[in-house]
Amino acid sequence: MSADISQKQKQELVKLLTSISKQCELEALGIVTREGITLAFFVQAGSDPDLLSAISAAVMSTGTMVTSKMDHGNLQVMLIRGDHGFTILATAGEHILIGASKEIHSIGLTLNTIRDFAEPLESILAV
Repeated sequence: MSADISQKQKQELVKLLTSISKQCELEALGIVTREGITLAFFVQAGSDPDLLSAISAAVMSTGTMVTSKMDHGNLQVMLIRGDHGFTILATAGEHILIGASKEIHSIGLTLNTIRDFAEPLESILAV
């Protein structure tokens, strides 16, 4: 599917992202294609959603290679944790659901929330 989505899909994406944001506090929340094209992104001021989209797509591509070469099956979720925050990337068909925060104490809740919403996201964006 290209980055062109219908008005109905846009409305459903906004509803989905709103639901995620109500369940966990994130500084960045987005949906991108596996090629790194931004479909929807909410970030705090000073962040570049296009850069975050491109980086996320590159990281997911690498993760997919790892799971394939290690015979671990399909990649589902990646957790990237640093000293001052974390980013979670979840596969949703041909798309990536991204959540990021500097609040390390919320990592478990965010991981579960992102994972739970990846499947409905895939359904919304299915052709």
